[in-house]
This record gives sequence, C-alpha cells and structure tokens, in this order.
Amino acid sequence: MADKAAVKAYHRRKNVVRLVGLALGLAYALAWCWVAPAWTRWLAGVVGYRWLVLPIVGGSMLLVQEILLLPMSFYSGYVLEHRYDLSNENVPKWVIRELKELGLGAVLGGVLLAGLYGLLWYGGSLWWLWAWFGWLFLAVVLTRLFPVLILPIFYQATPLEDESLVDRLRRLAEGAGLRISGVFRLGLSEETKKPNAMLTGLGSTRRVLLSDTLLDAFEPDEIETVFVHELGHHRRGHIHKGIAMSAVAATLVIGAIVWRLGPYAGSDAGNWQRAIAALPQVLLVMLGIGLVLQPVVNAIMRRFETQCDQDALDATGAETYRSAFEKLAEMSMADPEPSRIIEVFFYDHPPIGKRLALAGAPSGDSAGES
Repeated sequence: MADKAAVKAYHRRKNVVRLVGLALGLAYALAWCWVAPAWTRWLAGVVGYRWLVLPIVGGSMLLVQEILLLPMSFYSGYVLEHRYDLSNENVPKWVIRELKELGLGAVLGGVLLAGLYGLLWYGGSLWWLWAWFGWLFLAVVLTRLFPVLILPIFYQATPLEDESLVDRLRRLAEGAGLRISGVFRLGLSEETKKPNAMLTGLGSTRRVLLSDTLLDAFEPDEIETVFVHELGHHRRGHIHKGIAMSAVAATLVIGAIVWRLGPYAGSDAGNWQRAIAALPQVLLVMLGIGLVLQPVVNAIMRRFETQCDQDALDATGAETYRSAFEKLAEMSMADPEPSRIIEVFFYDHPPIGKRLALAGAPSGDSAGES
C-alpha cells in the first residue's frame, strides 16, 4: 500500500503545477492580445501574404508557449514521476514524446486555423455555420481515427496473444451487445508503471486497449472487472454522448469566434490583418469558456464513470471489484480524498474513495483511476 503522505505530496505538487500552468496560460494569452497587432502589422509589411502571416503568427504563439511551459512540463511529467517511482522513461524518450505532442498539436492546430480563417474569408455569410459543422465533423473523425492513426504515434498496440483471455473478453462484449474489432495490448511500460485501459474508436475501429502494465500485474478476474467497466462506456453510449457534448461546446466556441472575428468576415484586404491580430482574443475567450465548462464536463464524466463502475461491480462482485481498484490505486498513487475544488476542476473520474464506496469499502482506504 502506498504511503498516504507520499500520495498526498505527489498530488499536491501536481496540482500546484496545474494551477500555475493555468495562470500562466491566461497571462500568456493576455500578453499576446497586446503583442499580436504590432507583430501582425510587421509581418504583413515583410511578407505581405495572409496565408503566410497566419501560420507564422499561430506558430509563434504555440512555440513560445511551449518554451515557457517546458520547465513545468519537465518537472511534472519527468521529475515528479521519477521521484515517486512511477516512470520508466529516460530523458531522451521524454523529449521525443514531447516533440511528438508538439508536432501533432501543430498539425491539428494548423488544420483548424486554416479551416477557420478560410471560412471567415471565403465562406460567405454562413461561414460560422460551416465552421460549426466542421468542428463536429473533425470531432467524429478524430474519435474514429484515434486508435488507428493517432495512438500509434506514441504507443505500440499489438493484438493480445492470450487466447483464453481474448475469448473471455469477447464473450463479455457480445453479451453486452457490442462488436469490437479486437483486444490489444498497449505498450505503456516503456513510459510509465501506471496501468490503463480504454475502449476507443467508432464502428470498424472500435477496440479494447489494455496496457501491458495492467495485463502483467492483474489477475484474469481483475482484468475482467476493468474490461466490463470499459464496455459500459459503449453500452451506455458515452462516446456518442460525448460527441453531443462537443456539439454544445462547439456552439459556445463558434459564438465567441463570431463575436471576435465576425466584424472581419469577407476577403477584403483591409480586414485580414485585423482578423489575424484578433486570434489571441479568440483563444483567450475560448480559455474562459473552457474554465466555465470544465466543472460541468467533469461532473458529467464522473457520472459516466460511476455508471460503468456499477456495471463492473454488478458483473464481477464486490471482492474482485475492490481488488482491481485497489491495485489500480496502488500502481497509480491516486489520491483517495482530494479537496472538493480539485475534484470539481481537475477530476473526470471519481476519487477512488468514492469508487470503492460502491463496494462498501471505507472512503479513505486507497486510490486509483481506470
């Protein structure tokens, strides 16, 4: 059992980094609201072409942010993980992973930026409606492609070779009325000692992913508990409900974009510089929307997780359920009883104390997350 003082210290440091990062992110966006007009004017005078100025402004915002936040990322993602014996990464592997995340963020951000401004300049009076549909379309596409296109950039997933376990899990899925494309072993052990599991994808890409850290440490009955929990997300339509939540968020975000960029719609040469200079304002408003929505989204997600926990408890029984979640807690050093404000703003899973309480365990016994 992990030392409770160490668990609290680990999460206290993690939460400080989160809060400082949030404050710096807001300050950074505010600073760019002041810098962007002059930077855009200068670039326009040198380059003179909107489709070059736009990626330079967007790219410089992303790059400077990454540089400013790099020390905190290294401290939280490498130093703390090693200090509490949760990581298997060395520095080169950590750097490579960060570069991959930066590259993926740049690609996706570039697509969004080009699509948004292309519609703003050339999409006509209904540009905002096409932007809303485009946001939802991208959300669905990314959900479908995540397990086959995005995840392999970071982790290797191979078909699970334990045929008896695969058959057991397939029967559970079929009993829940779900078809899955496969059960895969997800190679997390080169990076972390924490276990994880997910049921991801849509349609033909829907698959079960069980981390090697989980498969190597859990008994078959405990793996079944985790698997039934993940099945619950699809059986209860949580992915589709998540897409519906994205539609609501998209409506608010597009509304904010129209407020800040709407006056510069159209391809008029006199407006494009002001439209690009307003990009930091859009991002600042989106950060504000995110802060307001995050507690609501987290509450909904915690509700979803509780429903799936109940499915796992009903299917495998209290003893196996407790064993599985206590093991998850131990291996992840999860906080059994975070403060309420931390739970509201940062937890999309219930704290382990509440999860174990479903099976009649005392609320402070352990910690964990699936």
